[in-house]
Amino acid sequence: MDTEQSSPISATTIASPVQEYLTVEEESGSRTSDHGPSPRTPVSEKKRKSWYYSSMYPSYKTRRKEFRSLFSSVVTESRFVVDYSCAYHKDILHQGRMFVTTNSVCFYSYIFGWENKFVVDWKEVTSITKEKTAIFIPNAVQITTKDNKYFFASFVDRDSSHMMLLRLWQAALANQMLSDDDIDQIIACEYGEGDEDDDEDSECPDTEDEVDSGNPAPSPLPPVTSPSVEPVLATWLSTCEGTTVCDKTFPRPLEQLYRLLYSNDIFYFNFQKERGTTELEIGDWEEVDSGRKVREVSYNMALNNPVGPKKCQVKETQTLSQGNIENQIYCIETTADNSGVPYADSFSVVTHSCLVDTGNNTARLLARAEIRFKKDLWGFLKDKIETNAWSGIKSYYSSLSLALESYSENAPQQASMQSHQARIARKTSMKSRRDWPALTTLAWNIVTQPLLLYLVMMFLLVTSIINTAVLYRLAYISVPLPPPAPSLPPLPSLPSDQAGWLALLARQAEQHSVRSSHLRQQLLSATEHIARAEQSLETLREGLEDWQPYDWVEQEAECVTKDGKLFCDKIKPVSKILPVKDEM
Repeated sequence: MDTEQSSPISATTIASPVQEYLTVEEESGSRTSDHGPSPRTPVSEKKRKSWYYSSMYPSYKTRRKEFRSLFSSVVTESRFVVDYSCAYHKDILHQGRMFVTTNSVCFYSYIFGWENKFVVDWKEVTSITKEKTAIFIPNAVQITTKDNKYFFASFVDRDSSHMMLLRLWQAALANQMLSDDDIDQIIACEYGEGDEDDDEDSECPDTEDEVDSGNPAPSPLPPVTSPSVEPVLATWLSTCEGTTVCDKTFPRPLEQLYRLLYSNDIFYFNFQKERGTTELEIGDWEEVDSGRKVREVSYNMALNNPVGPKKCQVKETQTLSQGNIENQIYCIETTADNSGVPYADSFSVVTHSCLVDTGNNTARLLARAEIRFKKDLWGFLKDKIETNAWSGIKSYYSSLSLALESYSENAPQQASMQSHQARIARKTSMKSRRDWPALTTLAWNIVTQPLLLYLVMMFLLVTSIINTAVLYRLAYISVPLPPPAPSLPPLPSLPSDQAGWLALLARQAEQHSVRSSHLRQQLLSATEHIARAEQSLETLREGLEDWQPYDWVEQEAECVTKDGKLFCDKIKPVSKILPVKDEM
């Protein structure tokens, strides 16, 4: 990464960010981006109708809908302006999409089950700089806050994207939000179209968008029949955290809806049976301190994992709030703890449910869910757990809504999340799975997957053994070294008289003689080796001088034919090749 240009700008230097941005666009010509902006012409309108053009060059409405589904909490606070395809650099490059709004910049990526999503408020940003990927590729932008640095690479048009981010950041710092006309100009420049549905940006997203987004969104107060219910419902909406996973009104009285979901009714047993749940045990409501009621529900839930456990044990602790008003509003908190699967003890799923009477024999079910982690996990494992958990929660409430809508008191045995046609289709599909091709494929997978694992393990084991043997041989390779020269042992103390000094001098002279003799032997040995090497080189030189090339072309053999066979005994040089004559 290499910084190209720093952009620390104060709020007082802002004049007209949109005009400056559009001026840069006009000077640089048409922008090459993933939006494919173009003027509206009959040809372009025809292209827009094709699925290929729509997938390659999504419209502003398509990107806005995608932004709402991913960042529902940001939708109510700011207006979506533009998006860019880029890659966020964190350990690795997370290829995704940047969504730019008037108040923040959002990023989302999803690669092989690894989801990465975050929001950076413009007022927290301290600088926006142009960067380079791999030192010399100018396609990156870095957004710096007080605590973090966000590095984005792989921009199609880095300069235009940087200018857009810079201007929106400046406007947010100066508290001078862009007007609707300015935003419409940017949209027209980026997408080649206008925003005909401006009013939709100020509205709250639908319930389905809230469920898909994975983020909490404020739910509007449902109509109530009693003034005493309003404060209880308002308190529940303000205190309960999590993402709204269900918000539906059912054509049945509140007491009936409560009985179907939170009692030992046959509806709940049939519903869990249709979902593949086994060993369902439902306890009775027991009153605890502060007037709250608690009960426990346990069952084995089927899993669709291709590898690993096929079921897990679930224990739900349902708590009925003491602020409930009978036959008007019920607030229940459910904590689900799993076991029997890896990392099941690391998290729990908490669901807040509220059943409200809306009059005219109708009741509304509101549910918010959140995932609470009990232990610190790696980011990859945490994202994987959240993805799978949210998928299961959404599937559960979707099935529950279908079951409640199709349930009839006159035919309780039909309390199923599927219609009759759906059940027939399910039986047909189950029968088709038992066909021979499916069994063959399953048997092949069962055989090949362990076999592949065993082959990989065997290869690693053999490689480890070979490496160990090579290292062992290398460690015990010994080269004979000449013995070291003898040395005088260290003196414990210096002599104190003349006789001692004379004796020390005599020993040193003797030691010097021995060392000289040793060095002389080493020199003689080296001289012998050099002489042998010189003799070998001389022999090689003589052989090279005596060597002459053998010319097969310029020679002819004296050959005779006896008994129909050719015999060549002598070879003599000739000037040219002559044909062999038959003596016969």
